[in-house]
Amino acid sequence: MAENQRKKERKERKNAKNKKRITILWIIIIVAAAVIAVMKISEINFSALFQQKSSENSIVLSEDTDKKSGFPYRMEAGENNVLTVVGSRLALLNDSSYTVIDSDDAQEYIKDEHGYANPIIKTSGGYSVIYDQGGTVYRLDSQKETVYENSAEGEILCADVADTGTVAVVSVSGVHKSRICVCGKSFSEKMNFEISGGYVTAAAIDDRGRNVAFVVMNSENAEIKSTLYTMSVKDAEPRAKFEYTGSSVLDIHFSSGYLYVVGNNFVSVISSLEKETPVYGKGSMNTVSYCYDPADNLVIAYSEYIGAPVNKLSYVRQNGKIKTTVDVNSEIKDVSASGTDMTVLTGSEIISYKLSNGSERLRVKADNSYSDIQQLSSKIYARHRSVLEIVSE
Repeated sequence: MAENQRKKERKERKNAKNKKRITILWIIIIVAAAVIAVMKISEINFSALFQQKSSENSIVLSEDTDKKSGFPYRMEAGENNVLTVVGSRLALLNDSSYTVIDSDDAQEYIKDEHGYANPIIKTSGGYSVIYDQGGTVYRLDSQKETVYENSAEGEILCADVADTGTVAVVSVSGVHKSRICVCGKSFSEKMNFEISGGYVTAAAIDDRGRNVAFVVMNSENAEIKSTLYTMSVKDAEPRAKFEYTGSSVLDIHFSSGYLYVVGNNFVSVISSLEKETPVYGKGSMNTVSYCYDPADNLVIAYSEYIGAPVNKLSYVRQNGKIKTTVDVNSEIKDVSASGTDMTVLTGSEIISYKLSNGSERLRVKADNSYSDIQQLSSKIYARHRSVLEIVSE
């Protein structure tokens, strides 16, 4: 009788442990999905065509393309559209094709079907890396052509590219959870490091391709924990690690000798791979959207809480100092920045501010059907469903 009771108790303890493991696993899966969803803030569809009407400072529908400028430019049909910059040109990625066009006359330099099931793009300087997240294939492109296409050893989790064309690819490892591999343009392997403790959700490589950082997500006591590791490609082990319990790291980005860490409810900067400087403390804000200017300084839109009707916009220097903060009396959908200005898209307007002091430079009416913007030098491009136009020059 006692033996049966002990067997029953052991079985109950085992079931309880299995239930806890399953619960933790589902938490990790849900949070990972949420992180990816937030990181795709700007991946929204655009369509139709509008043209700025200067007399009313608004945008009106147009179907005509300026033969001289090539804009408005009609994009390839597809879902999950992304608008970004590669060098001095505009890059357009969706679930079926990749296109690079001239920012002045919309001349097409690259236009092909990539064949990736879940394409993600990262850019730096004049290079881009497109990888099939969950697949094994990735490609390196310049502003005018594909440099190469290659396969990773396992399913790709994330990737990044340096100004030099050096690529860092993180894939699933059969030995540990993840593996980060760094290769130059000529396929010369600079680093191959096995990562244990969890799956990597974000990775970054600096402009020169010499330092890397990656975020490992796991759980501790049924609570999500993001751990950031920094290291040189020549190091045998990470230089330092930084733990963020109860917070998700949305993005990491090198800027010279500094590393921006953008979380869902905090922002910090790490210098020399080892020293962290808080910019916004954990729980003090809610990240809405963000981007980096041509000098790799952070521009971030945030609110006091999730769903707040008004947002703020800040320009954060590499050393973690907040240079400029602007109150935007609306919810921000997207942000972009040039070397002098930072621009927001709201449900009714496109507004530009000076990076130096936050003074307003431009205000253009744009209805809620506009999804994202891209600022390149003095021009502001806006995407509406399948059409890309210049709303300000």
